[in-house]
Amino acid sequence: MRPSRSLAIGGTVAAAALAGCTLSSSDIPDTVPEVAVAYTEGDADAPVHVIYFADYVCEDCARFSRQAGLPLKRGWLDTGRARLTVVDVAWHRGSLAASAAATCAADQGKYWEMHELLFTRQESWKRAIDIPAALQSYAVELQLDADTFARCTAKPSHQVRITAAEEMTKRYAVRGTPAFVVNGRLYYGSQEWRWLDQVLAANERGAPDEAPAPPMRIPTRQVVDSVRLRALQDSLARAGDGAPAAAAQAAAGVATPPPRR
Repeated sequence: MRPSRSLAIGGTVAAAALAGCTLSSSDIPDTVPEVAVAYTEGDADAPVHVIYFADYVCEDCARFSRQAGLPLKRGWLDTGRARLTVVDVAWHRGSLAASAAATCAADQGKYWEMHELLFTRQESWKRAIDIPAALQSYAVELQLDADTFARCTAKPSHQVRITAAEEMTKRYAVRGTPAFVVNGRLYYGSQEWRWLDQVLAANERGAPDEAPAPPMRIPTRQVVDSVRLRALQDSLARAGDGAPAAAAQAAAGVATPPPRR
């Protein structure tokens, strides 16, 4: 998962995203401008729409893809139960080149094959000195037209798309990958396919609130009000009532550490 970044987003959106919670469809748009879309698949009239934000250099995305790729395609996209919109982001070295490789493979009918290769061999190609050359070899391996693939990946339009995708992360308050917007509700973090499958099923039956909460929890940290803490400690010292320091810490919003074991 990519570390959170500072974004100029509304407090409600930010709080919901940080907690792994959801926002209603009235809060989050359910469409992505075509310029920002890396790939789409599925019946346009499907009852479930999944917008998937991913980065090909993201380790959590690779882990999720290994779990979700096949069941998502076979169980939901191929059966008309859901449609998928992929938005690739480029937050690492090599992300842009990999996204270009996937979209250009899609032009030749092999999006999922390239998608799988990129994530399966992520540790290899992302460390290559010449990443585009490494990805060109995958095109050969997948029996794509190599010349067409090379011309496609060199197009400046990929950078335009990635720039538009970055704007979408701000619009949707996406602060880490993988991230999902399911029928207008945002989830993000290192999740498991079986959880997302249940979320999709709840949306399919028109009861999104029945979906299980995300299993991932993002730790929160209390902020110490040091000025208030010192004032309370000084007050207790003057009063001489012998109150333990823990009481002052609690009053200042400082959690007492658990006993050591």
